[in-house]
Amino acid sequence: MAGARRGRDGRRDRGTEEGRRGRVVATRGRRVEVEGEQGAVHICFLAGHRAVVGDRVRWVRAQGTGGKVVAVEARDTALTRSDRDGRERVLAANLGGLLIVVASEHPPYRPGLVDRYQLAASVGGMRSAIVLNKTDLGVGDAVDDDLGFRADQGTPVFRVSAETGEGLEALAAFLAEDGQGAWALVGHSGVGKTSVVARLLPEQDVGPVGEISTFWDQGRHTTTGSKLFFVPGGGEIADSPGIRTFLPGRLAPETVRDHFPGMGGLGCRYRDCLHRDGEDGCVAPDEVAPEVLVRYRRVLDEVEGIASRRAPGDGA
Repeated sequence: MAGARRGRDGRRDRGTEEGRRGRVVATRGRRVEVEGEQGAVHICFLAGHRAVVGDRVRWVRAQGTGGKVVAVEARDTALTRSDRDGRERVLAANLGGLLIVVASEHPPYRPGLVDRYQLAASVGGMRSAIVLNKTDLGVGDAVDDDLGFRADQGTPVFRVSAETGEGLEALAAFLAEDGQGAWALVGHSGVGKTSVVARLLPEQDVGPVGEISTFWDQGRHTTTGSKLFFVPGGGEIADSPGIRTFLPGRLAPETVRDHFPGMGGLGCRYRDCLHRDGEDGCVAPDEVAPEVLVRYRRVLDEVEGIASRRAPGDGA
């Protein structure tokens, strides 16, 4: 392209009208930090676009502001959240998976919340793993049983203590060996995500991870930021604050049935069976653990309730 500048390494500057390529590594309200192709980080305005951590974008330099995002590229994966009216928000993009951080008693283990995060990961094209923190405080039998069930389903489970450092070496090795994208730490308030992140990043000032981003909790783009961290030895993790309630986005009743942990592969009489109570020919009561079926039906009811409240023609 005539007139294109050359960078310090002598290569032609790729800042065309379509913009330079980059990746969002942090969000700051209406601004984002974009890591360019040469590794430099640039502060860019969103300029009417909606971008989240992990998004691949194109950006151009803007005099007096640093830069602005001019396009957001298609996402390979997405973590989404739905509110009670069915409005969906993308929280992060192009992740490899979700690290669902839990505790046994402080706060109490919530299998239903784990279900929902695993559902979100599956629907969004991601994997999930569970990090049981605070093992130094003991682990209850019911928690052991539930984690064993999920491990049998193929979900990696890591038992760690951010207090003593137990198990964190194995978690760091898992992240280093994975190589398939960043993992977002998610979980209930108080499970110790901040401490786990700090242990994984001993040389970095990670700040109060659970507090720096109400963006994740509210699903808006007008709050403070979220950030990607590079783990020593390999791998990336994304922060998130603790939440109390969560419903994945992009859900239809059939999606819940097909992706809910522990509900797959049932040979009911009718292929469109949703495993509701009393459905003709449904084998779920005989083949699914009662507590799993109860939690599944609770999410199914919630999704169907949202669909009934949504106005005709109202998008998700």
